[in-house]
Amino acid sequence: MTRNTDTTHASCSDHTLAEQLEAALAARARAEAARDSLLDGIESALEGFVLYDADDRMVAFNSRFEKLFSPRVAMGMRFEDLIRSAVEQGLAPVGELGVEEWVARRMERHRNPGPPFKLRLNNGTWIRISEGRTRDGGLVGAYTDITELEEQREHLEELVKTTEAATARAEAAQRQLLDAIESSLEGFALYDASDRLVVYNSRYRDFFSGPERAVLPAEPFAVETPGASFELVIRTFAESGLSSLDGQTVDEWIAQRLERHRNPRGPFNLKHQDGTTIRVSERKTSDGGTICVYSDITELEEHRHRLEELVAKRTAKLEQRTEQLRKSREELERARDAAEQASIAKSEFLANMSHEIRTPMNGVIGIAELLEGTELSDQQRRYVSIILHSADTLMDLINDILDFSKIEAGRLELETIPFMLRDTLGDTLQTLAKRAADKGLELACHIPPEVPDHLMGDPTRLRQIIVNLVGNAIKFTENGEVVVDVTLVDQEDQGARLQFKVRDTGIGIPASQQERIFEAFAQADTSTTRQYGGTGLGLAIAAQLAEKMGGPMQLDSKPGVGSVFTFAADFGRAPEAQKARPVREAELRGRRVLVVDDNATNRQILEEIVVNWGMIPIVAVDGAAALNALEQASGALPDLALLDVMMPRMSGFELAACMRLRPALKETRIVMMSSAGRPSDEALLRKLDVSRLLVKPVKQSDLLNAITNALGFSMREDELEGTASPARLRTGPGLTVLLAEDGAVNRQVAVDLLTKRGHRVEAVGNGQEAVEAAEHGSYDLVLMDVHMPVMDGLAATAAIRALARAECARVPIIALTASATPADRERCLAAGMDGYVTKPFRASELFRVVEQYQPKPASAVAGPATAIPEQPAAAEASALDWDGALSNLDGDAALLRELAAMFLVEYPKLTAAIDAAHAGGDAAELRRAAHTLKGAADVIGAGGVVTAAQRLANLGREGRLEPVPEAQRALAAELDRLRPLLQRAASGA
Repeated sequence: MTRNTDTTHASCSDHTLAEQLEAALAARARAEAARDSLLDGIESALEGFVLYDADDRMVAFNSRFEKLFSPRVAMGMRFEDLIRSAVEQGLAPVGELGVEEWVARRMERHRNPGPPFKLRLNNGTWIRISEGRTRDGGLVGAYTDITELEEQREHLEELVKTTEAATARAEAAQRQLLDAIESSLEGFALYDASDRLVVYNSRYRDFFSGPERAVLPAEPFAVETPGASFELVIRTFAESGLSSLDGQTVDEWIAQRLERHRNPRGPFNLKHQDGTTIRVSERKTSDGGTICVYSDITELEEHRHRLEELVAKRTAKLEQRTEQLRKSREELERARDAAEQASIAKSEFLANMSHEIRTPMNGVIGIAELLEGTELSDQQRRYVSIILHSADTLMDLINDILDFSKIEAGRLELETIPFMLRDTLGDTLQTLAKRAADKGLELACHIPPEVPDHLMGDPTRLRQIIVNLVGNAIKFTENGEVVVDVTLVDQEDQGARLQFKVRDTGIGIPASQQERIFEAFAQADTSTTRQYGGTGLGLAIAAQLAEKMGGPMQLDSKPGVGSVFTFAADFGRAPEAQKARPVREAELRGRRVLVVDDNATNRQILEEIVVNWGMIPIVAVDGAAALNALEQASGALPDLALLDVMMPRMSGFELAACMRLRPALKETRIVMMSSAGRPSDEALLRKLDVSRLLVKPVKQSDLLNAITNALGFSMREDELEGTASPARLRTGPGLTVLLAEDGAVNRQVAVDLLTKRGHRVEAVGNGQEAVEAAEHGSYDLVLMDVHMPVMDGLAATAAIRALARAECARVPIIALTASATPADRERCLAAGMDGYVTKPFRASELFRVVEQYQPKPASAVAGPATAIPEQPAAAEASALDWDGALSNLDGDAALLRELAAMFLVEYPKLTAAIDAAHAGGDAAELRRAAHTLKGAADVIGAGGVVTAAQRLANLGREGRLEPVPEAQRALAAELDRLRPLLQRAASGA
């Protein structure tokens, strides 16, 4: 019985234990299911979650956290080991801290969790870390990827450059563990598949609370059985007036909210009645539940609104600035147009002033050259020489001023024409040879054989640079030499770059003055007692010309040693058709030549030239060395000797005499070289049988001619033509010239110059008369002034060309004008003119142009004279300065009386033309007539008339006719004062 009773009790006990075990297993299953559900919800969250126990070991984490630190994450891993591994693997940045210091600081923050903080990983990802302690001493961490938010913040900061960092995206769902969720800064809630609330934190609850009622209980809870439904929560929220319904009814708002909740499509914003903006992020879990994360983005929204307002303000300012820029652009365009008009006006002013200055200068130079051709006493001839020299100096100054003005206005253009470099430089230096010889200086030009000779470029501007640099070198050098060196920098098929050096042994330029030496009007010595004159324009112009031709001008100078000016220029290669045929090298090759010169530079240059021609040089530094060399070379005596005249101890003539005393040297041909300006003894040259006396510096072409002639070689006809001077005198009969010139004085000068030269001249006073004369007469040449009354020179030329008959030869027409700009030249050539000569012209220039035409030529083109810049002339305002005018004409009273009588006849016509021009409103004709009257009055010394006529000319140029009557009255008063004085003077009374 007892055994049965025990069995019964045991059976009951087993049954109880089984029931307890089953209950325990069921409870465990429910716990595990609840835990799995929570973990599944956390796994579905957008944030990385991690849970550490009280020993700081990892007990749970989701895949987002694992992915963030992969492959370093493992259950049971200590937090310190995790972050140390992240640092060592280069994931976490330590910045300027050491690894240990960074780890220590991170551990301190981990042990004492504070507010969330941001961290930028080395891969560029921004994360927001939220850490909080659990009730059992553990720690939960939420890692939110806020990269997109940070990038948006950085982008906004870049747009307005004043924004501050936007707040990080609201942290999403937290782990299901309540303490972990509660420690999050985001509102978190989990709804099950039936849409009933399972868990939430206090921040989620706060969103659904108002000042009078709370939708959810005060304490967060987690229930084993589902709590309130989502629809009930939002209905209570809406009906309590806590929601901003955005104009909808409660039911409409609830329906819309339910639809968003059941079909999550991405985060959206909700407005709380208190103005708070909440970013709602909802996501379905794997078991059909819903995770809700509510982030307060009020500050971010407010910041966005501030940014939008700031952008709007900046946009308004930008539009305002754009409008200001538009107005500024319009003002700049108006200023540009005004500057272009000013440039045009300046160009016209240059042309007009050039014409104004050249017209009286033509009278001065022309009359002076006429006087030079008459019988004069020595004193009178000196006076004429002074006048011509002063006129040349004035013209050089005018040219410099005009060139400088053109450069300043950007209107200076370079020509491209074929020329020969060696002849160009040789001719240029020979014009300066006398100045160098007067100071006892050696002047030389060194051009190595490899430098091409036939070039395309602007030889006029090259000459201008060389003349300026060499002229300055001569001016500032008292003894020694001035040398021009040319070297080849680069050469191609179509062009070459040459370097020019002008060096001297002069006073040098102090370093303090070298920086400003190329400035306009600058002088190294500006004191009132300075020894050397000059305007300071020359170097400025030369430097700017060099810049246009190929590169900046450079200076190397030491006081007391000398100066070297260097510049480079680019040239084209002349076409084959433009090259002269070279001399046959076989005629000189192998010939021996004695070269004697005490100057080392000259010896080097001569030796280089003759070696290039295939000759064998014997070089000596003086006469004694030359005789010694001849003694040693008795078996191979020279065929030719090139001897310098001026040498120490033994002159070139003495050396030649010694050579002639030696029978073996009687057949040696001698060519001597002397400085410019030194008198030559023709009898001595004949006695010593000197073949040729050349002036230094010697041109290579002249030296070649002298050598070939001395050795008995004849130049071919085409070579002789190439070396002939373009200004050679004509030997045939004089030409019949039609001269059209409205200025009586200038007309008289041209007629006298051409008549004395043996030409026949018919003069007319305007273009219409020139056309009529050309129609009924026969002329070899027409000299046509451009500015004339009735019909100007351009129109007259066009009319004459229209009258031309096919069976008649074309008559050359040469422009004769004081306007000297390239535009004037183009207009003349376009009108049908063949040549261009600027006033004031020198007799030689006029003869060169006129006498290059044979009677009845088919056509020819004369080269234009150099353009002359504008510079207003000054006139004394006296009624009549007879003595001054007489002095200007070198005391030729008869000529002055003739000019005075012509003025008395001409001026009434000119004043009538002025009256008619004013009455007809013709400003151009007014300017022309007044200008002609002014030029004629200037020649006879009528200063008052000059001043009054100039005022009228200025009014005509400016197109201002209102003040003309007053100016006419002033002119009439001056003429009334002048007339009796001039009549008495003209009659000799």
